Amino acid sequence: MTPFIQRALINSLRKVSADLFFEVLNNELAKSYSIRLFTLTEIDHQGGQAKRIYSSAPKQYPIGGYKQIETNDWSKQVLEQGEAFIANTEKALSEVFFDHQLISSMGLGAVINWPVIVEGKVIGTVNILSSENAYLDCDLEEFEALYSWFVIAFLLPVLQESSL
Repeated sequence: MTPFIQRALINSLRKVSADLFFEVLNNELAKSYSIRLFTLTEIDHQGGQAKRIYSSAPKQYPIGGYKQIETNDWSKQVLEQGEAFIANTEKALSEVFFDHQLISSMGLGAVINWPVIVEGKVIGTVNILSSENAYLDCDLEEFEALYSWFVIAFLLPVLQESSL
C-alpha cells in the first residue's frame, strides 16, 4: 500500500466520513481487481442476517438492507470456516446466492467475498463483483494488505451509533 493511499484512508477517517472511507477502500482494491460492484456486509450471527453497510450501487443494493443468511456451501466456507469465496461464472453464483438474477442483470458473473474476522468470529464480508471470469487467476494479496482497514470499516457504524 502506498503512503498516499494510507494518507487518504487516514484523512477520510479524520473527517468522520464513512462513505469517503469506503470509497477509498474501493478505489484501492480497484487497482488490483476488476470491480463493478463493491459492498460491505455486516454479519449478525445470532439473528442469522447480513446487513449492507456500504454499496457502490445503492439503487440495486441499498445500504441498510438486510437479508437472511442461507445455510449453504458459501455460508459454511465464508462464515463458518472464515475462508474467502471466489466464483467466476453466473452458474456458480446461482448455486449460492438467492439474488443471482439481479447480479446477472447487472452484467456481473464473478465474485470475491472476503471474510473479516475478529477474535475468531466473522464480523463482515468485503464483496467485489465483476464480469464472468474476472477473478480466474487472482491472488488475495491486496485484501490481506488492507485487512486492518477492513476491520476499521466494520467498526465505523458501531462508533457512529454510539456517538448519537
